[in-house]
Amino acid sequence: VLASFVLFDTDAGVNISARSLGGINVQIIMENLGGGGHLTMAASQLKDIDLKNAVLKLKSEIDNYIEKVKSSGEDSK
Repeated sequence: VLASFVLFDTDAGVNISARSLGGINVQIIMENLGGGGHLTMAASQLKDIDLKNAVLKLKSEIDNYIEKVKSSGEDSK
């Protein structure tokens, strides 16, 4: 497992907690979703969204991150 993401419903939307061992920079992914954090620990709060759409949005950002890393020729850190 390179990274893990936990999503949970709140009254206002969905919160996401992200963790990594350093192989994936979860900070960048969470920043793209309006949150922040550090290389190995980050989070985001998505307002006015249901869990299904939050999962789709997160998957899209993960895919974007992977493509950007691949096209830059850099490692994910």
